[in-house]
Amino acid sequence: MTPKEYLDRYTYLKFYSPLNNELISAGITMYGSGWDFRNGKAGTGQVMQREHAAFTAALRMAHHGNVNKPCGTKFFFDQQPLGLIQPTEDFYATTFIQAFVGKGSPDEITDTLRLAYAIGRIGTGKDVAGQPCARATAQAYATDFITLDCNGLVGNYYGGSPSASIDAYASTARRRTRIEDIQQGDVVVTHCAASPYEHIALIDSCTVSGSTASIQLVEWGWYGGEEVHYSKEAKAYSIVQGPEKAYGIGWAARSNVKPVDSFRYIFRRPSEEEPHGWS
Repeated sequence: MTPKEYLDRYTYLKFYSPLNNELISAGITMYGSGWDFRNGKAGTGQVMQREHAAFTAALRMAHHGNVNKPCGTKFFFDQQPLGLIQPTEDFYATTFIQAFVGKGSPDEITDTLRLAYAIGRIGTGKDVAGQPCARATAQAYATDFITLDCNGLVGNYYGGSPSASIDAYASTARRRTRIEDIQQGDVVVTHCAASPYEHIALIDSCTVSGSTASIQLVEWGWYGGEEVHYSKEAKAYSIVQGPEKAYGIGWAARSNVKPVDSFRYIFRRPSEEEPHGWS
């Protein structure tokens, strides 16, 4: 799967309603990293915390009838069937945390939305725990409560840890040193002394001409639609040796720490010999 194809799984989510098997579409557009950081602003994440607490209470009521008793780390609905969800289908408590803190995979987010429908967090009136429904539609729920951040996207794409620090990808053993070696699926780490490991992205396409590389990136550094996360038109970059020579080649870039400039270093994707790509 290409980086863009994987991005599409977030921006064009589709799943079947556990209530009536209706095909539902929704898209993730929000940026969030942790419980307290949403859309680039600290202190705005409480909205996700509150919804996760309400979601958990309704889930416990549906699962075993007690909002104060945890479901456990792994559970399923065998004793109390929940809509059209099969009693053999497993769910994990960490799945829902990941979805609310910006680290969820497309499948984890889909499971969160499916259960939000089944327990009444999405809908009208009240949920199974007697709390007011959070939002009327899956899209409204996703927009207001489900987030993603840059290493959440990259970590899930590689099948590794979405919570791994960005510096874990800046492995000197995987640095690109020749422009001819840049490939689809390579990772781009934005770094400078004033803002170490500032951002991370994926290369979706690369065409080389001399010392210039025309690159399309997939990334999740801010909130918004597909146009924010994917460069539909390739951008030409002058590829040079970076200031940190151990990190190889890349291109100069603006930093969020103004007026300091950053550099975007290119590393090859993790190999099978290096599980999850951790150095």
